[in-house]
Amino acid sequence: MKRESLPMDDALPRLVREALSRRRLLLVAEAGAGKTTRLPAALLDAKELGDGVVLVAQPRRIAARMAARRVAEELGESVGERVG
Repeated sequence: MKRESLPMDDALPRLVREALSRRRLLLVAEAGAGKTTRLPAALLDAKELGDGVVLVAQPRRIAARMAARRVAEELGESVGERVG
């Protein structure tokens, strides 16, 4: 699957560094920027995280499931592997 470019893509290296150094990150950006999909995937791919866990808060069940499907799809995986 070819990933479309999102506004957050250029900032991902800096955001990953910040998240790994602080161990917490509260991100605020417009809808569709990639907060729920791109940053968690980038953190999962960060070697410094090792086998760490990335938690993403999503208040609606349907939105949480859709986000998990999207992230897994962009990673080339099935839901339930690293994302679920």
